[in-house]
Amino acid sequence: FTFTSVGVGEDDKPVITGNFDFHGVTKSISFPATVEISDTAVTLKTEFSINRGDFNIKYPGKTDDLIRDEVVIRLDLAAAPK
Repeated sequence: FTFTSVGVGEDDKPVITGNFDFHGVTKSISFPATVEISDTAVTLKTEFSINRGDFNIKYPGKTDDLIRDEVVIRLDLAAAPK
C-alpha cells in the first residue's frame, strides 16, 4: 500500500486513499479510518473489504464454500518518531 492522500468522509471521519498492490495488480482504494495523533505516536485503525476478483484472484469455490469474493482487511498501526 502506498499512501496518496487523506480526506474527510461521513461523520467527519478521515478517509485514507492510496495505491494497493496485491497479487500483481495495483488499484487505488479508499477506506475510512480512526486516526489519533499525539506527541509520541500516530495510530490508525480500520476495517474494510476488497473484492479479490478485482486483483485477479479467481477461485470458483464450491457449494457452501467459506471462500468469499470479499476479503476483509483489518489494520491496527502505530508509528512513533525516532
